[in-house]
Amino acid sequence: MSDAERPVMPTATEDTPTVPGWVEPALDKILATLPFGADKLAPFRASYLDCLAGCGRAGDLDMEHDACRKGMLHALTDSLGLSQTAARTLEQQLEKLELDISAQV
Repeated sequence: MSDAERPVMPTATEDTPTVPGWVEPALDKILATLPFGADKLAPFRASYLDCLAGCGRAGDLDMEHDACRKGMLHALTDSLGLSQTAARTLEQQLEKLELDISAQV
């Protein structure tokens, strides 16, 4: 494979959107309360973290967080059959996490 055919990957010196380091363990703690294994939740977790990382640092951060949270809840409900009760609890926990993120931006 020539250099031109290799996929472009960010290097350690390139800036890529990320969430603060404390967010992932906090999210893992929240997700551990759900009745699904970490392996089943992994793609949803990754997607939610990517969404949060892509949220702007200005403007309506709450609206962007809302979209991430709603997307995650919708995906978990449709794909894994998350109950309405569990979804409400998860929504509250994710809202708290997002408020904590916003407070530190």
